[in-house]
Amino acid sequence: MNLQHLRYFIAVSSSGRFTAAAKELHVSQPTVSSGIAELEKQMEVKLFNRDSRHVSLTAEGRILLEYAVQIVDLLKEAKTELAAGEVLPGEKVRFGAVDGAVIYLLPDLLRDFSHRFPGVELTTSVSSSRPLMEEVLLNRSDFAVVTLPISHPQIEVISLVRDPLPLVVNPEHRFACRKSVAASDIAVEPLITFHPESVSRQIVDEEFAKKGVSLTASMEMSSPDAIRKLVESGAGIAFLSEMTVEDSLVSESLTEVQIRGLKLSREIGLIWRRGRHFSPGVRRLIEAILARFDHFAEAERFAGRVTDRSKG
Repeated sequence: MNLQHLRYFIAVSSSGRFTAAAKELHVSQPTVSSGIAELEKQMEVKLFNRDSRHVSLTAEGRILLEYAVQIVDLLKEAKTELAAGEVLPGEKVRFGAVDGAVIYLLPDLLRDFSHRFPGVELTTSVSSSRPLMEEVLLNRSDFAVVTLPISHPQIEVISLVRDPLPLVVNPEHRFACRKSVAASDIAVEPLITFHPESVSRQIVDEEFAKKGVSLTASMEMSSPDAIRKLVESGAGIAFLSEMTVEDSLVSESLTEVQIRGLKLSREIGLIWRRGRHFSPGVRRLIEAILARFDHFAEAERFAGRVTDRSKG
């Protein structure tokens, strides 16, 4: 059903004349007439009794008028509420995040957001950075918190925080008592790593390649917590996010080992598809994430930033 035809119908019902309705709506009289004819065809009823000077509603027309007024009023109400930018009850927010972000960076923020907006349904996809970017590009996620770098012409990126990638070992490992080790020493150790498509894995491999050292994985997996547990058990050594191993270093179930001339780190960032329209709930959550990492000015400018870039 064409909403404009309903507006024509309401105007004719009010004025009693097609010409007066056309003048009120700033359209031609034939446009109003054809719109009413199409509405009658769709509803399969006659809506007006017509004579040469005046039109009046049929019984069916009076029934439709009641519903038509409600429909148009509800549309106005929806536009007003949406224009106000308020988070709407029942709104769904879909976002992706790497494992470490969900476990260590976002829990308190998501708890506070859910308390502030209890009517919003949050759905989180947990995966590695590349699949999360694909989800964003396909509009299956509104945004994602990923490991950088991520580069794509349709993806916008904001860096949130730098996260060191220390080498950690079991306290009984031969490296544990050393002040530092050489990059070449790592190559002969059983190394537990992420899968090759992992951005963190690629960062480690690329930095060692610059030193002329090729690393070989003894085990590959996707879970940072699983890798941490394996290293604690003495199954191997690993480069893990500082936020993943912080508690283990404090409890001394893991030991950090310095590598001479090499400091590894990754960046955690926020990505979304260029030109993506964000609902009020999505905007509020992104603003909360930016503020969590002290990007206050970015959070304040975020709504305008998205709009401006989408026009480009």
